[in-house]
Amino acid sequence: MACLALWLPTTSGCAGFETWPPIEPGDRIPNRDEAAIGQTMTAALARVIQDYPPRGDSDQMVAINLPAPLVTEAVYRRVAREIEAELGGTRMVSPLSEAGINLPVYHVAGVRIRTGKAEIDVLRPVFGVDELDRAELTNDEAYEGYTVRLSGGLRPWHVTWVERFTPGIISAPAINPIDQAAPAQAADEPASEPAAEQTVEQAAEPGQG
Repeated sequence: MACLALWLPTTSGCAGFETWPPIEPGDRIPNRDEAAIGQTMTAALARVIQDYPPRGDSDQMVAINLPAPLVTEAVYRRVAREIEAELGGTRMVSPLSEAGINLPVYHVAGVRIRTGKAEIDVLRPVFGVDELDRAELTNDEAYEGYTVRLSGGLRPWHVTWVERFTPGIISAPAINPIDQAAPAQAADEPASEPAAEQTVEQAAEPGQG
């Protein structure tokens, strides 16, 4: 995952392709751009949280719910930290967890990235703090939807347009608590070759050259 290593606050990653949820089984392209996924989700969530903050105290912490297929535990935490930085440290942002289930939750409901252009669907709660119970976390009517359009790829990703939708238009995604997220090593590192294949390669080395 070379692009992931290029994910820095001031630079953008490669310009790749990704669609989540998949429109059809073959929609996902194997050459996933991890950096672009993280950067676009960060920018989109930061914009919606900034423009549409939760009710209650101005310093109310919020939680983010990111798609399980797209993030590991390490990326989940990184996106939360980068959103805080985008907000200038004015609001604490936490990955959704079992312990923080009553925080106002902002969801990423869709990701579409195509060579320097991206659309991220974000949902924000329309109820006040502590007014959402666990069952309502996946209730379409409990959230107002936004499609955030971004440009980037060879330049830092930045928001170009935000389209607002009434509750129920964008479906709420599945809940992905960070407690259940894949560890970084499992998803970010290439899978090791089977032991049998490694043995064959090692046995062939002395005869090479």
